Amino acid sequence: MEQVIYVLGAGSLGLLYASRLARTGKTVTLLVKHSQTNSLGLGITLREGEAALAKRVFVRVRSEPSAETPIYQLILATKAGQAAAALSKWQDQLADNAEILMLQNGLGSQAEVANLLTLNQTLLAASVTEGAYLEKAGAVVHAGKGVTQLGRWSGPSKDAAARWVSRLTIAGLTAEVTEPIRPVLWHKLAINSVINPLTAVNRVENGALASREYKPQVDALCAELLQVFKRLGIAEPEGGLLYRVEQVILSTAANRSSMLQDMDAGKKTEIDYITGSLLKAAKVLKLNLPVHQALYEAVKEAEHSD
Repeated sequence: MEQVIYVLGAGSLGLLYASRLARTGKTVTLLVKHSQTNSLGLGITLREGEAALAKRVFVRVRSEPSAETPIYQLILATKAGQAAAALSKWQDQLADNAEILMLQNGLGSQAEVANLLTLNQTLLAASVTEGAYLEKAGAVVHAGKGVTQLGRWSGPSKDAAARWVSRLTIAGLTAEVTEPIRPVLWHKLAINSVINPLTAVNRVENGALASREYKPQVDALCAELLQVFKRLGIAEPEGGLLYRVEQVILSTAANRSSMLQDMDAGKKTEIDYITGSLLKAAKVLKLNLPVHQALYEAVKEAEHSD
């Protein structure tokens, strides 16, 4: 009997992955808050592109654990700061050899989740560039195709990453095994630590950062990041970090960063798992990152004032 794929988190990525997997005929169960069960019980509405027609995809929905149904395959798709707490509710339902795939931004949440798992459970971390957003509860738009790069973070299974890539590829998502995964996560954290807080503090779309006004800050943030990369022995992404950051700014010019969206919605941002993780690493390395520190403080101040 085919094992059920569980998805914990009903944000844009959680619904995108759940609906894509369910369309292939796999049994998918969404693990959600009790308040979300009614809307999601009617299915997920998926639009493949902003001009596409909406299609309804049906999945199972659960809000309470059941020891009778062990979880072997789980996608963890909450915000970084909520990942460990969300998983702890379902922790006892995880099978002894469960494989958990994390889609979280930044660094820090992976270690928090790994700390909840047994030695026989395998944790995989991913860097995701899929573009998706919620139109309303239960309705997701796949606005831009990207790549899911994933690899083993901890645990014994060396084949788990390949199995997840196979599942996602069959579902029509571009996925690849990338090991070691940590340098890839650092590259994404670096890009996010430039774009997210700058756009959030200045309340601008990503493309605004390509202007002369923000060029000095972008350059300074990248220069500080390279100090950390050098100490950690992390190679720059292809073409160099500054080039990659500028590429992402241009390719996502019309986007509003997730941090800006969170700030506008009065939600807690992921700054602690992006710039916060960077500053923690810098402190251990005895490096001073004044431009990143100032941005971090500006975001935290804005969070508290909203």
